[in-house]
Amino acid sequence: MESNSVRDAHEAQAALNAIEGARASAAERLTSPWWYHPILGLLAAGFVVSYTLGGVWVMLIVSVVYFGGLGILMGSYKKRTGMWINGLKAGRASWWTLPLAVIMIAGMGGAYYLHADRGLDWPAWVAGIIVFVAVNIFGRRFDVALRSQLRQRA
Repeated sequence: MESNSVRDAHEAQAALNAIEGARASAAERLTSPWWYHPILGLLAAGFVVSYTLGGVWVMLIVSVVYFGGLGILMGSYKKRTGMWINGLKAGRASWWTLPLAVIMIAGMGGAYYLHADRGLDWPAWVAGIIVFVAVNIFGRRFDVALRSQLRQRA
């Protein structure tokens, strides 16, 4: 007959194996569809350009469209994968989110300054393009890092 400590060790190992299997399954399901990052990039770029060049009403409308679009995008991702992981609360994978936030804030701030102080519109369009590209690059890197992180042993 097994002692309690041996049985407890087997149960603990079985529980750890189940957790590892669940994490691997989650990593497989968390694959963004091809359209996810381009749409997210368009939303972010549109937000940057419109917020920089638009007046108060444009800013309000764009904010509603942007955050509503984010909600729809998150909902469709969750429906497709069965879960949602916040990019700012994803462990080491979140390090791919931070430079993206810096690029978006710096681009919008710089473009807004150049528009307000110098009357230049083109920096807003350049910032929008940069944000679109950054969302696509960093978003895909985030996905890879998150899946890798989930596959690692707990």
